[in-house]
Amino acid sequence: MKTKNLFFLFFMGVAMLISCESEVEYPENPLSPKNQVTFQGTIGATVTTRATGTSWNASDAIGVYALHSGETLPSGIYNTKENIRFTTPGDGIFTAATDGITFPETGNLDFIAYYPFQTTITDYHLTVDVSNQTNPSAIDLLYSNNAKGASATNATVALQFSHVLSQLVLNITAGDGISSLTGLTASLAGVKTEGSMSLTNGIVTAGTTTTAITPVITLSGTTGTATAILLPGDDLANATITFTLGGKIYEWNPATQATQSGKKYSYSLVLSATGLAQVNPAATIIDWEEASTPTGDIVLAPDEDPVFTVDKTSVSLAAAGTLTDIVQLTTQAEQTWNATSSETWLTVAPVSGTGSGALTLTAEANSATAERTATVTITPSGTTSLSPITINVTQSGGEAPSPTATLLFPGSDFEDWTTFLGSLNSYGLSTDGYASQSLDGGIDGSKALYLNGTPSKNDYVFTALTPEGFSVEGKTKIVLHIKGTANSKTLSFNVYKPDGTYFPFNLGECTGDMTLEATTSNSYTGNINTGGNWAKITLNIGSLTIQSTAGQNLFALKVGKESAYNLMVDHITLE
Repeated sequence: MKTKNLFFLFFMGVAMLISCESEVEYPENPLSPKNQVTFQGTIGATVTTRATGTSWNASDAIGVYALHSGETLPSGIYNTKENIRFTTPGDGIFTAATDGITFPETGNLDFIAYYPFQTTITDYHLTVDVSNQTNPSAIDLLYSNNAKGASATNATVALQFSHVLSQLVLNITAGDGISSLTGLTASLAGVKTEGSMSLTNGIVTAGTTTTAITPVITLSGTTGTATAILLPGDDLANATITFTLGGKIYEWNPATQATQSGKKYSYSLVLSATGLAQVNPAATIIDWEEASTPTGDIVLAPDEDPVFTVDKTSVSLAAAGTLTDIVQLTTQAEQTWNATSSETWLTVAPVSGTGSGALTLTAEANSATAERTATVTITPSGTTSLSPITINVTQSGGEAPSPTATLLFPGSDFEDWTTFLGSLNSYGLSTDGYASQSLDGGIDGSKALYLNGTPSKNDYVFTALTPEGFSVEGKTKIVLHIKGTANSKTLSFNVYKPDGTYFPFNLGECTGDMTLEATTSNSYTGNINTGGNWAKITLNIGSLTIQSTAGQNLFALKVGKESAYNLMVDHITLE
């Protein structure tokens, strides 16, 4: 009887494995490491507040360095734990996206942290660039080095973040002769926009580049604010602040005021057609420390001469990633104009208009390695003495393909669908209905794997077999490219070991190029939104021993259940 029962259980187990392969996870460690560190992030004296006065957003990421207690960067780094990415769901509790930080069994740790996370850091200095003010929280650099002597007795570490940049707030009121501030634009010229911050002490060093920036404007009838984040160590006396309203220009140069780290500088201004107004500067403190600013009336009257100008006459765009820039045109309210581009890869919108406005320049991704140029011409219409404006646009060349790159397995560029399907194990392509070949959605209009739908389970899209003659000698990474979106779930990749188990690589939150390290288990937590651009995903296999026997499982692509995928996958290579 026992023999029959054992045979029955064995038979049922095999049947279940065969019927449910797409849901089965290969062997992996079901336990998280002991003493895993999490962080509670606060900013200034107010918990979970940021530059914009709102709470942490879901997927906000910080970089963390763990140090042996009492030691400093870089010699004191604990267990290679430097620039580890931690994310929060929005509640200020930060956990590691992949391989985190584990306390030692004995001894204490200090922590240095910063926001927002940067993938590439040179010589322990963060790159600072405030030229693009469209998303203030993305450039509101925060720094924390308060966490000292932490140990495994309390695995949640409190990080106290401080603002390291400066903030300028201009409170604007409509004066005599102006009934509304609708259509108000602003430009700030003469301030330094790039520099670096030392992770050792949080000190920002400004560079020499000065670029006109566009403050963020918020309007409500006859009042409004213009807000900009600036580098400390600059002098506001060097700045020229220009407002345009109804085709008229207002200029103001502040008095000497050195900007300091973590300080907010507020001024109150009146825009008046007659130059008559009464106002005293005032400010409301959010979480930057309020700095001393001059008191007295600041009344701006317009320059009455006709004008046709832009805030920049040269634009530089990346080969991929962020492919747009905005140019602000200032002219009289009744002045009409047309805009054209000299090249088909660069578009301008709108192509015509009346009065002042913002023009958006959008480039296609540059897959060639050579830099390319174009011009945008804005021409005033009608009888006018105004001259056309030319904007010179330069786009960087794309990344040259690695001379050692080879397809990871036959068909992994998805050009030959039959070859691709023939490279898969016996389970083939997922039968859940969301995976297919795209005939023109790949890189440079090539073919690609298209994930379009909502998987009903955590699913293997495919598992590819090791091809004949496969070798990883001289190779250190697996590279693939993705473009599109996935809501509430992301991707996970399996790279198989010689014993048939695997190294999981989890994509997590993805908005652009990423480098992934192997972790302990599959995870599908996160969102994907590459903004319509191709993102290069690199799996670091340099220190791993992976499967090399022909006909055995080599690489698997996995998706999370009950998430809407609209995602292209292309060019999976070994480099």
